[in-house]
Amino acid sequence: MRDLTLLPKAELHVHLEGAMRVETVRELAERVGAPIPSGLVDGRWGFAGFDDFISQYTAMCALLGTIEDFRRIAYEFCEDEARTGVRYAEVVFSPSNHAPRLGDDWFGPIEAVLDGLEAGRRDFGVIARLAPDLVRDAGLELAERSLEVALKFGGRGVVALSAAGSERSGIAPFGPLFRRAKDSGLRSVPHAGEWAGPRNVWETLEHYLPDRIGHGVRAVDDPALVEHLAGTGIPLEISPVSNVATGVYGSLAEHPFRVLRDAGVTVTLNSDDPPMFGAWLTDVYRSARDTWSFDDADLAEIARSGVRASFADDEIKAEILAGIEAWLTEPSTA
Repeated sequence: MRDLTLLPKAELHVHLEGAMRVETVRELAERVGAPIPSGLVDGRWGFAGFDDFISQYTAMCALLGTIEDFRRIAYEFCEDEARTGVRYAEVVFSPSNHAPRLGDDWFGPIEAVLDGLEAGRRDFGVIARLAPDLVRDAGLELAERSLEVALKFGGRGVVALSAAGSERSGIAPFGPLFRRAKDSGLRSVPHAGEWAGPRNVWETLEHYLPDRIGHGVRAVDDPALVEHLAGTGIPLEISPVSNVATGVYGSLAEHPFRVLRDAGVTVTLNSDDPPMFGAWLTDVYRSARDTWSFDDADLAEIARSGVRASFADDEIKAEILAGIEAWLTEPSTA
């Protein structure tokens, strides 16, 4: 078996705020005199289900109090991604989680994030692009402002629009925002079908015109939807370790990643919120190898799928794909 850290990878579903280092969370809490989120105990996160995870995530975001904090977490993100073999990442960032408590500053945080990502590219060689998200639970007004942020920085580090928040929220009301984003040249990468069933994915396909779908695992419950996804080639950004950590599935053995892949759906592996779930992308690949008996050729093909499904330019894609081929032709250490 070859060293999975050395496998060049693209990561398509990872949240910047959710990738904050544990030590950074502690330092920020100490600085502002706030309690450390209750889910972080002895350096490890734990959650009592998805709703508790969202509460912990929100408490962590609230610790980001200065523009420099955003620059810092972006820079640290690049360093951490480089350690796990990621060459290119598309990163979800949530403007509406921050602007209302930072004096209604919608542009300062993302500008600092972009600065931090550029510094990280220079120092660690990781290219990262942003997908600001609409947090549907926050309502249409804040979603409109988040779209404004995405459009302002489109072509300047922002490549797509995402949608997150509870899958109990309505989908159709936000459809016009995604159409505006796509008309302006951005891509559509909404979350769907993580907790809610296949209907959530069908409605997302109808209203958001997605280029990829974040998670999408519950599509497996509808054979017609699986066939549709396979036929159209719309990739799923799957994060198996995340899905187990938040209770979507009881174990990796129960997770449908392999079932979807075997059905012809384009699937990619991702970490989602790596420190919170205890797994960076190499760890996710290792879990996939151990759980579903994937060999190096399988994992190389999954890595290729991530590169091809990305919005990186052709030169970047070609470079990473060549790196994958080089990794696969090196002698195995097994």
